[in-house]
Amino acid sequence: MSFALTVKEEIISHTFDDELGKSFLAGFIKYNGDFIWSSGSEKLKLSSISNKIARSIFWLCKKNFDGYIEISVSQTQTLKQNKTYQITLVGRILNFLKSLNIWDENNMKIIEFKPLKEQKNKEELTKLKRAYMAGVFVAVGSVNSPQTTNYHLELQFKEEDSGNYIAQLMNKYDFDFKVLKRNDKLFICYIKKAIMVSDFLKFIDAYQGVMNFENERIMRDVYNNVNRVNNIDISNEKKTLSAGLKQIDQISKIQANLAKKRLSDKATYLCELRIQNPNASYAELTELMNENGYDITKSGVSNLFKIIEKLSLEFKS
Repeated sequence: MSFALTVKEEIISHTFDDELGKSFLAGFIKYNGDFIWSSGSEKLKLSSISNKIARSIFWLCKKNFDGYIEISVSQTQTLKQNKTYQITLVGRILNFLKSLNIWDENNMKIIEFKPLKEQKNKEELTKLKRAYMAGVFVAVGSVNSPQTTNYHLELQFKEEDSGNYIAQLMNKYDFDFKVLKRNDKLFICYIKKAIMVSDFLKFIDAYQGVMNFENERIMRDVYNNVNRVNNIDISNEKKTLSAGLKQIDQISKIQANLAKKRLSDKATYLCELRIQNPNASYAELTELMNENGYDITKSGVSNLFKIIEKLSLEFKS
């Protein structure tokens, strides 16, 4: 099961009170419903590839719709052979849509959900909008698995106005939804930042989804940071070894030309330490020098190696 479907099934598993249930249905029906009205017969078809979602939508409809409801199952002939569960409402569909505040009687079409502000306080309105957006996401939403590095949550619409409406609605809550045209038939309302994806899942009450998303993201970030540190360490070790081998070569030239006596006692002892410890860092060499009675700092070790290098340049390879 995909992460997006897991999130949707978590959302639909919540218990909605009467008002929130209607708001959820409004969001789901607006973008999933197929309204059919011919010869005085009213039908509304809803569908889902999830049995759990279909059953929950059925019970929400049964609670709010006083007509006939039937469920049917069809199976595609693809390799995956996915089942599609279809819920058909027959009867007084217009009254049902009016009760959800998504029916425009003048233009005879399903419209965006607009709760009656004069009857609700700000907190109640926010709860209704959260339930509505939960329905919208279950209907047309998708979110990438947190195991991927590409954070992406989107809502797909057939009309640009719908994408703009949802973006405007959500951006009032400090989201950063953008709308783009994917092809001639789809308009995508999307966010990409990890924190935005996480906050949106919280907004629609998918808290288990948030936990899974954040856990995966944190684990991947830790893994990436460990790899980054390891790569830095390996790079530093390679640089240290390369510098050590170069210095040993310089020391060898000095010894071959019997010029070691031109170095100070400290420099001479440092030459011995370098030969014995080709991959030791300057800090480690400094510590070894001090342990053996030579008072010196790391910058002092660096200066001695510059003197050794300068002396070695006097001799041919």
